[in-house]
Amino acid sequence: MDCRRCDAVCCRLSVTVMPDDAVPGHLLDTDELGRTVMARNDEGWCAAIDPYHLRCTIYSQRPAICRQFSMGGDDCRTVRQDYRRQQHDLSALFSTIHP
Repeated sequence: MDCRRCDAVCCRLSVTVMPDDAVPGHLLDTDELGRTVMARNDEGWCAAIDPYHLRCTIYSQRPAICRQFSMGGDDCRTVRQDYRRQQHDLSALFSTIHP
């Protein structure tokens, strides 16, 4: 499985861009430690995601770390479980604040 059509929560992770990565400059940002990272949109998703079609717009130019992240692999499952847990915790917190 690949992420050309992306419903992967991994696209919400911070992605450090290496010097050899050929990512277009307008999709780059700098984090608080001065590292070059993929920029994010207002909702926290990677800025390379097409929000209308949920596809990576730079799939053939995506950073090396994205290429190494195996969809459906152990890391993928862990990230999805963590994301679901966070969403559940936020939902539970919100329901106690606004019953």
